[in-house]
Amino acid sequence: MDPLEPTDDLLESLYVVNKVAKQLSDDATDAYERGDTTRSNVCSARKDALYRTKTDVLRRVVASDPSAVSGEYHAINGDAWLFISVNGWHFHQPPYAFGTDLTDRIDVANSPSSPLDAPYVRDPSIDRSDRSLEDALGHLADHGVNANDHLARPTIRGTHDRLVDVRWPFL
Repeated sequence: MDPLEPTDDLLESLYVVNKVAKQLSDDATDAYERGDTTRSNVCSARKDALYRTKTDVLRRVVASDPSAVSGEYHAINGDAWLFISVNGWHFHQPPYAFGTDLTDRIDVANSPSSPLDAPYVRDPSIDRSDRSLEDALGHLADHGVNANDHLARPTIRGTHDRLVDVRWPFL
């Protein structure tokens, strides 16, 4: 794994990726409820790829400079999630996504067996960046993290069994 220095540009791009992934989750649910299978599947595939991209970047940041990362476990829907802070940017991550080799390198204030009761509340009105997803993904790709590489498959099956390309064409 190639380490990544936790610069503000990198972390802002990661913030945008995380914010769009959350929105895609909502969009996938809305499309599913409307019966739009194709849109739901596209949103879901891209959401999963963006979350995997987020995990890849965070793993590389921890590998690069674990002293820049601190964390605490929070109880979310009955599970312990790692809430990490990197240079003033905050991200939730399931601890298994890092693996114990990296989680053990992070200064964590508590243990997964005693997570803080700090329920996660998404506030879509908070926005720390006006960077576009295209710019954010381009910046990450320039640092060796291409979101298209994190898609489970480059295509999904849509309505009438039609194949739909879900890759980001600008990468």
